[in-house]
Amino acid sequence: MGNEKLIHNTELQDEQLKDETETFDSFINVMVQIVEKYGKTVLQELDCAA
Repeated sequence: MGNEKLIHNTELQDEQLKDETETFDSFINVMVQIVEKYGKTVLQELDCAA
């Protein structure tokens, strides 16, 4: 019985880690898109401000 709980708990942790990894990867992809789209403009504005 204890082994079944351990196996089930490990499976839940693996699934949660996979979900968190997918969420993190999605977040990073969105951030990369934002930097690619607006990065040059922001750097030019910062350069002008300096």
